[in-house]
Amino acid sequence: MSFRQGNTIIARPGILKPVKTETAESAATSSCGIRDTRRLLVLCTTATVTPARKKEISGALSGPIDWEYFIGLAGSHGVAPLVSHNLITHGLDGKIPRPYLERMKQIVHGTLYSNVILSNELTRLLAAFGKNNVPAIVLKGTTLAEELYGNLALRTASDMDILVPPENIDTAGSLLQQLGYQQRVSPQDWDHPFHEAPFVRQARRPLMVELHRNLDNENLVVIPRQRIWGRAVTVRIQGAPVTVLSPEDNLLFLADHLSKHSTRLLMLLSDIAELLKKYRETLDWDYVIRSAREWNVAPAAHFALQRAWELLGAPVPAYVFADLKVAAWRRGLFALLMDRRYLVSGMNLTKLRMETATAVRSLMMKTLSQMLLVHSRNRRGKKMAWLGAVVWLIAVLGAALGRRAVGVVDRSGY
Repeated sequence: MSFRQGNTIIARPGILKPVKTETAESAATSSCGIRDTRRLLVLCTTATVTPARKKEISGALSGPIDWEYFIGLAGSHGVAPLVSHNLITHGLDGKIPRPYLERMKQIVHGTLYSNVILSNELTRLLAAFGKNNVPAIVLKGTTLAEELYGNLALRTASDMDILVPPENIDTAGSLLQQLGYQQRVSPQDWDHPFHEAPFVRQARRPLMVELHRNLDNENLVVIPRQRIWGRAVTVRIQGAPVTVLSPEDNLLFLADHLSKHSTRLLMLLSDIAELLKKYRETLDWDYVIRSAREWNVAPAAHFALQRAWELLGAPVPAYVFADLKVAAWRRGLFALLMDRRYLVSGMNLTKLRMETATAVRSLMMKTLSQMLLVHSRNRRGKKMAWLGAVVWLIAVLGAALGRRAVGVVDRSGY
């Protein structure tokens, strides 16, 4: 199967097959090889490869890179198409074993194929909303791929997130049903604080829409709805007008969104870094700082900006960190629980990662009741939930102290 994007025909990508290797070089499986592989991943996580960055990447490629680990780690972080594109298109692919190079090409091609379908479908949905006077702001997804990365092939997207005023939610849902979408979970059985049960349309590439009433749980984050709607801007995606959050509001939304995730952390940090790079000359930092406090996301903003700056070189003025006024004890716990090594490692202990993210998210809250609410939503319907919470908090702290001990010996940060 193929389809046309502009004057280019894009064939449907084949199924990715894992590369099998009979043996692995000892250097690649050593701690040194793991560190070099992680460092290469971070260096390649950028939308713009400058001559200086290219030189750094070239130097990193001289180290013992474990390519199977590299591709797997890039996938878990959601940056596989971005880093693959950078290695392929900047003359840096000479040191990549051919089987892995072919996989990278398939990843980029497959992402483009998927995102073009999503982008075209999003245009269709927004046209229907517009004809029926349903205001809509598009969140994340393919709009970020084009707005911040300039290329649909460089950022993964799995669904379409659309913010609609609460009074228009029912109309928007009816329109989606008319366009072939169905909710697999009935509204009566759905319990989510700020978006409806997903709408799904079966196709060769299944499509999913999440209709948002708000940007987050209003019991945790105070979103000034009228203000963000009034500040929304229009950009052109695939030639069509699309309404998105203003750069400042989008920055706060992305920072808050990051605080709820335990996976794809580099992709989410990259979104923030690329937004800051694109709008570095015009971003209203006074508004960002003031609104971060009003929204109750100052700790989340500080965490996101700090990590995007130290890992990906995001341009953040030094005064911003001080003006966000996040207590030293919070910053210390963030640094302990989600240090650089944790963020980059993409460890496969899924439950531990989820519990770590929950602990950090709770520490970003303003009141004890909000902290408890974060933990309670993570344990709905579980027996002896609070005993489990205590046990996992001990495990999270123990793992963090273990990483800190390793860091005393290995100061590479990877």
